[in-house]
Amino acid sequence: MHENAALRIRYGRFIAQGFGVFCLFLGVNELAGGLDLGLARFAPRWDPAVVTFPRVLRAESWFLVAYAGLLFLPWRRIKSARTWNRLFAVLCVASLVFAFAMISEVMAKNYVAQAAGMKARIPVFQAVLLFLCLGQVPLELFSRKPELLD
Repeated sequence: MHENAALRIRYGRFIAQGFGVFCLFLGVNELAGGLDLGLARFAPRWDPAVVTFPRVLRAESWFLVAYAGLLFLPWRRIKSARTWNRLFAVLCVASLVFAFAMISEVMAKNYVAQAAGMKARIPVFQAVLLFLCLGQVPLELFSRKPELLD
């Protein structure tokens, strides 16, 4: 493997870890109904007065915590090919579920905005999260099998 590709994979792992921390924060923040960290107050992403399916929102929050756990796995240190393949399949499915959740969130926010007679915002935040989640699959694949880059 080229040194440049190894460096890019290493940077990708740093980004994945940061993304994992962010997913963990989003999940915990939503489960706690917002966090007050002294100088900063982080409101939940959804206004409780607008949420019509609180169980779904709670499930999504727990999913974000579990997804962060997947991103924190020591992927490079997993020796067993069988274990790695199974966890990789879980990561692939979880990334697709994450993408579905972000698309559903955009649709729900558009519906809420339309019902309030407002124009929906451009979903830049969800688009970035979608891009990051789908980037986890090739990152872990090429980390495990760098010969595929050649």
